[in-house]
Amino acid sequence: MEDNQQAAQFPQPIIALSARWQTYPDRFQWIRENGFALEYGPNPDALPQVARHIAPFLKEGIPVRYHGFFPGYEIGHSDDSVSKRAVQLHKSALQAIHGLGQPVMTVHIGLNPDDEIDARKAVDNLSRLVDYAGGMGITLCLENLRRGPTSQPENIIAWAEKSGAMITFDVGHAVSSQRVVDGELAALDFLKVVAPRLGEAHVYERELDRHYPPADMTVLGPVIDFLLQTNCCWWTVELDDYGEGLDTRDLLLDYLKKRDTSVTDEGT
Repeated sequence: MEDNQQAAQFPQPIIALSARWQTYPDRFQWIRENGFALEYGPNPDALPQVARHIAPFLKEGIPVRYHGFFPGYEIGHSDDSVSKRAVQLHKSALQAIHGLGQPVMTVHIGLNPDDEIDARKAVDNLSRLVDYAGGMGITLCLENLRRGPTSQPENIIAWAEKSGAMITFDVGHAVSSQRVVDGELAALDFLKVVAPRLGEAHVYERELDRHYPPADMTVLGPVIDFLLQTNCCWWTVELDDYGEGLDTRDLLLDYLKKRDTSVTDEGT
């Protein structure tokens, strides 16, 4: 009975597909036609496009969240002129998404591994953005990356706690991070560290030259099992290939169905 109550406590996740502004309109139309929610990456140089690009989703009641993927706009950069410009760009992005879709945007620190990151400045600027977003009712999530300071679970949870940010857990980045590759920890260990501030998840298997889908649930299974014990109910499939996106969603839905059946059988 306890398992049944726990299963009922947490809602089934919304499964989204990622789409950057460059893929408009074809990918956007395909996402709508195939029943995904949307995680939208705006153009930092044309933020007014946001409202037009997502209008059909809002009209049809399809959930939309935002991925603030802005290479070249590093809020933690040691160069003050670079970091100040980045903070202003992120504020402009928050203004652009205000009132459109679900009020959640994922941001990054350390996108360019060649950038020199000042940890104190990174946290200070992230705190400023969290406060700014909060004033508009928007939640800011910091994503773990494959390399750099936010590839370390201790860093990302500490920075999130200090700034008030939530966390977007990218499964592929965690699986492909150096400490996980070296066997020092598992992706599940990473997830457990950041779970107290978990806001959403990016779900695919690994990142090498690109993002790769799961062939089965060997890697993703333990992660999904843990995610289902949290309040994280937004999962973005970050795969560019349409077939891989569909196959990954089918794999996830089949796993959830089998898991629900198993829980029900155990409780009877």
